[in-house]
Formats: sequence, structure tokens, C-alpha cells
Amino acid sequence: MSRKFYIIYILIDKYRSYEDYSWITIRKVLDFYGYDTKKNKPKAVYEILDVLKYMISNQMIEVKQDISSLSYDTGIEIKIIPENFDCTNKFTKLTVSQFDTIMSAKGSLTRENILVVFLYIISYIRCRKKSKAGSDMYDDNNPESFYKSINSMSADLGMSKATINQCIDYLITPSKYHPALLVKEEVGSIQPDKSKPPINVPNIYVLNKDGYEKEIELTLKKIMRTYKVDGFFPLKHGNSEF
Repeated sequence: MSRKFYIIYILIDKYRSYEDYSWITIRKVLDFYGYDTKKNKPKAVYEILDVLKYMISNQMIEVKQDISSLSYDTGIEIKIIPENFDCTNKFTKLTVSQFDTIMSAKGSLTRENILVVFLYIISYIRCRKKSKAGSDMYDDNNPESFYKSINSMSADLGMSKATINQCIDYLITPSKYHPALLVKEEVGSIQPDKSKPPINVPNIYVLNKDGYEKEIELTLKKIMRTYKVDGFFPLKHGNSEF
């Protein structure tokens, strides 16, 4: 599926009314990607139309207009079909402020890559559940954090490690206009096999919100339990991660 599905889905939902109608334009989507809207339509326009056709054929939305004849600024009236459009299970929540922070990205990094990396990371950060029904205690065995290796991310997303690292740098760096979306904790290395050199443990990433220190602390304890170690050595530069 085209990565443009994500931004089109998000934009449709962002401009959704209480009556489950939404209005977007081709220019609105292209602006997100930083495309110039010239007389000769870029390839991205046809990818956007393909995504809309996919949503229509899968009964996620209804569009009465002829989408093949849309101009850049034609308002596309979309009727959302909630039972197919809305995810009722295993969904990832993206807030308006998080989206606006990604929209403010400028420079060589594409907003699309930043969005995909962020969605991938937060899809693993699930809210901790209470230990028992009616209890005020939360399950500390599943902290709200992400700690997969960059190697794994690169394989899953089909992105270079350099691009992923650049995206993460943007996500963990505050600006004068917005706080960082993520907090990064460098863990260090472990040596499970004494006959082999230490191996770096993947970094920990948590959402930048109140209580993130607790989530990092719980994640460090979970990693130590998983690998049966009492602590971590300094990072070994040049060594691979798990």
C-alpha cells in the first residue's frame, strides 16, 4: 500500500465533521509532501487518486464526484463510512499537536518519512493497563516505550538507517515552536557471551509527556530481566545492536 494512504487517511479524519463528512483537496495533500503544484501534474497526484479509489472500493468512504477530473483546489466531498473507516482494534492514536509538529518540518527530510517513522514507533507504545479490574496499580511489566533496533526498523520500513536516524533526531529535538515529540534514552551494551565482544542494546524511546522518566526506568528493568544482566556497559561505537 502507498505510504500516501497514511496522510490521506489522517487528513480525512482531521477535517471530519460530526456528521461523518470531510473535505480535502489535492493541493492540501501535496502541500504536506512539499510538491510544487505546477501545470504538469506530478506523479504524486495519481498516487493520491489511487488511494482514494482504494478507500472507495473498500467502502471506507463514498465520493460522488468524478475524482479523475479533479483540479488541485477542487473540494472533494467525502462521506465517511465509520464501520469500515474507523479502526476498532489495535489502532494508533496521533494527536493534532503531534501532526502539526511533523507538518512544521523543513529541510532535506520529507514529512512523509518523519510521519512513517513516528507512526511506527508509537504503534509499539501502548498505554499500560491496570493489573486487575478495579485496581489502581498498573502493569509494570509492559512499560510505555519503544526499544527495537535501527536495523529492525530499517528492514520493516524499507528505509536506510541514515534516514531513520535523521527522522528520529527531528522527533527528539525541540524547537522554539514546539517541544520534542519523543525522549531518547541511550542504554549501553551487554556481554551475554563472555567469549564475544559486548553488543549494544537498542535505545529506548518514550513519548515526551509527564511521567516519561518512570517508563524509561521500567524499560531498563525489563531489558535487564530479559537478558539476565545486572546493568549495562558503556556504548561500544561501531558494534551492532540486537
